[in-house]
Amino acid sequence: MAASLALSVGASAPAWAIGEIPPPDFAALRPAAAMTPRDAPVSYRQQADMIVIPAGSYPIGRDDAAADQRPAHTVTLPAYRIDRTEVSNAAYAEFLNRMDLRVRGPFPAGQLAQEGGEDAVLLRERRGSGHTQYPFIALNDENARIGHDGKRFVVAQGFEEHPAAEVTWAGARAYCQWRGGRLPTEAEWEAAARGAKGLRYPWGEAAPDATRAHVNSDPDATAPVGSLPAGASPFGVLDMSGSLAEWTSTLKRPYPYDAHDGREDPAATGERVIRGGDYQYDNRPETLSASHRNGFSNEPSQGHRQIGLRCAAGA
Repeated sequence: MAASLALSVGASAPAWAIGEIPPPDFAALRPAAAMTPRDAPVSYRQQADMIVIPAGSYPIGRDDAAADQRPAHTVTLPAYRIDRTEVSNAAYAEFLNRMDLRVRGPFPAGQLAQEGGEDAVLLRERRGSGHTQYPFIALNDENARIGHDGKRFVVAQGFEEHPAAEVTWAGARAYCQWRGGRLPTEAEWEAAARGAKGLRYPWGEAAPDATRAHVNSDPDATAPVGSLPAGASPFGVLDMSGSLAEWTSTLKRPYPYDAHDGREDPAATGERVIRGGDYQYDNRPETLSASHRNGFSNEPSQGHRQIGLRCAAGA
């Protein structure tokens, strides 16, 4: 995705602009505005509803699974919090509106594929050394659910509570930082999904079915976040199998997991781990397991219709 959608900026906002995309300085990313319950009620509720994962040792990987899940090993984690559900379209649109970005003209959700060009994306620029720019979300898919009415970013009616897709890795990080959090590491994600007993699926050992995981659906369809309570993990975390895959902070590298070997370097390039399978492509029992790993590019222009996000934070 190389082309871009023109943006202008409100007078009261920091100086954001659009242009060519140099290598991003992710470490310099800072939220542009604080989140409050008054102006971001959906995101504020999600922040308040985060689940605490207790400190302890958690099994990671499986010896009876694909090579990139081996060897099975144990990680020790401090306590942390993680979102109960995936981030919704309504929550992500709140974030975009708090950034005070304005597009030139109204674009209904999904229309940018025709009106803005095949590769239309949103970008945020930090003024300063290098004029670093960040793409947040691609709006080029004809089934995109976030659009712009000429004044604000809006969600297609009926999809407010569906998970936000086409968010880039930078856009996922930016949203979580705005909420005062971060992306989960892949170890944190798996611990929240499998629990201390290391279950095969978030709900246990039984194969996925329609009550636990949203899969094998129409390619245009997602399900509302948190709508399958039978699929909850041992800690009560939802949407961790099927629906959308989710960004983590972690570079895709061989096991065993080591947070200090460079795989958690936010400035490094390469594929970031995505977790949880999805409703269309990674929708087989083995790819819906809580230990399944996949990777996707964290290059500035890369979002995908099957990738969403959830946030983590310290306990």
